[in-house]
Amino acid sequence: MFETIILFCVFVVLIYLWKYKRPENFPPGPTPLPIIGNLLELPKGHLYPKVEEWSKIYGQIIGCRIFSDLAVFVTGVDNVLAALRKEEFQSRPESFSIKARSYGKALGIFLSTGEQWNSSRKFTVKQMRAFGKMEKENLIVEEINQLMETIKDGTMQGNGLFGLAAVNVIWMIIASKRIDFNDERSRNFLNNLNKAFRLGSPGGGDIVDIFPIFRFISSKFKFTMKVINETHDFIRETIQEHREVLDPNNPRDLIDSYLIEMDCNKGNPGSHFTEEDLIVVGTDLFSAGAESTSNSIEFVLLYMILYPEVQEKMQEEIDRVLGRGRKPLLDDKTNLHYTMAVLSEVERINSVVPTNVPHYCVKDTTFGGYFIPKGTLISMNLRSLGYDTKYWKNPEEFHPERFLNSEGQYTKPSNMPTFGLGQRTCVGEMMARNTIFLFTTTFFEKFSISLPAGEPKPSTVALPGFTTAPQPFKIDVKSRY
Repeated sequence: MFETIILFCVFVVLIYLWKYKRPENFPPGPTPLPIIGNLLELPKGHLYPKVEEWSKIYGQIIGCRIFSDLAVFVTGVDNVLAALRKEEFQSRPESFSIKARSYGKALGIFLSTGEQWNSSRKFTVKQMRAFGKMEKENLIVEEINQLMETIKDGTMQGNGLFGLAAVNVIWMIIASKRIDFNDERSRNFLNNLNKAFRLGSPGGGDIVDIFPIFRFISSKFKFTMKVINETHDFIRETIQEHREVLDPNNPRDLIDSYLIEMDCNKGNPGSHFTEEDLIVVGTDLFSAGAESTSNSIEFVLLYMILYPEVQEKMQEEIDRVLGRGRKPLLDDKTNLHYTMAVLSEVERINSVVPTNVPHYCVKDTTFGGYFIPKGTLISMNLRSLGYDTKYWKNPEEFHPERFLNSEGQYTKPSNMPTFGLGQRTCVGEMMARNTIFLFTTTFFEKFSISLPAGEPKPSTVALPGFTTAPQPFKIDVKSRY
């Protein structure tokens, strides 16, 4: 009997070693443990420090295993750009947690794949372009002007200052509506959304994806699903309101246009236009778009209190270009060279998305001279786009002038696509950049900020999550005129 048990154990070990052995010419990386692989080595917070640590040992393309899944971590400008462009890496994993947020399917534009993703993305890109430059600018200007009326001189929290206004910009495009922050339900809803983003991680390795039964005891998963369901209910109610007054000849927003597409495709078995997909598309745009945009602006505030000389120089340029009292327009981008350099430097030094949501290799391929099997998860260290010493001198220093040429003109970085590249480029990139520009320039045209007396110098180490955010900090606001 004892010998039988020993033989069985040896057999199990041999099966494990055969099934989970590292594929030939797979990228080098840390040795995985039995069963769980390298799961315990993945940090709970920011992933990029571990990837950068591994890169010094194994090179910039690192192979790992997370339970039964192979994973490749990519860092360095050249490698990340190549991975973002690689055709075989453009899919998403169909994990339990991804499907749980979208009715057990792969829906929406951020986490879906295949024909459904193509349909949803093409529709969303078309709708974002349907709003002309002037319409988008007017939306942003209206929100920032309303926000400016609520800001008074004195000490206030820097975090959350632009959150509702950023939400309303994207919500107007989705639903032609604004959210009233005085409404308790909306306030709680947005606070919970922010908490869910802080709990999340783009690095993968969630225990629920490996053992779905853990969904019943994981507090993080249960809270995230609570927020997702609240968001779905919120958008579902709005869809119903749109249904009741829908005019097929005069669509007002993204929801109207999607409903019209649904009606036109009734009876078409190949159609991907469904109410469930519309809800998930709305959730994707509403949550991720607003969260990343507001956090980007908050990082600008943070660095302006840490570097008052940069703030002063930016305001001098704004005054020179606009004159005192004129509000900025998008056309002013071409003349506000130093301001654009400041925004790029903040984006470089503290990326809101330092690690992308994992991509999925759809077929056996090679990358960087290594063999990458079908089904491998591909995670990219986007932070390295702004810290690779091959392209950036003293990357730890905050230095906006690095984005100015010898004539003092802004030069757009070609090697820093922090909104993605290729097929998975963020559909709201231009809207986000325009919002960040107008919110920032309008605010600093009217106000100056500083570190309140007695307040400790705030840290620039970002809070982790699906996106990053500044740690809580306070600002002292003073009107300039």
